[in-house]
Amino acid sequence: MIDHLGFPVADLARSRAFYEKALAPLGYGVIMAVSAEETGGAAHVGFGADGKPDFWISSGGAIGRPRD
Repeated sequence: MIDHLGFPVADLARSRAFYEKALAPLGYGVIMAVSAEETGGAAHVGFGADGKPDFWISSGGAIGRPRD
């Protein structure tokens, strides 16, 4: 069973706006957002329904880019 799924994006603000619109017809919205200051690393946005975030994006950068 898969509990949640997440991946890094190159532009967190643009990706958040895209997924807010794309997932709305499925009843999904932003459940949780955690800043880079809070984590000491990447920022994260969790989308879901019924109060449970199960689709996450993070400010990890472009695919293929080495992470620090």
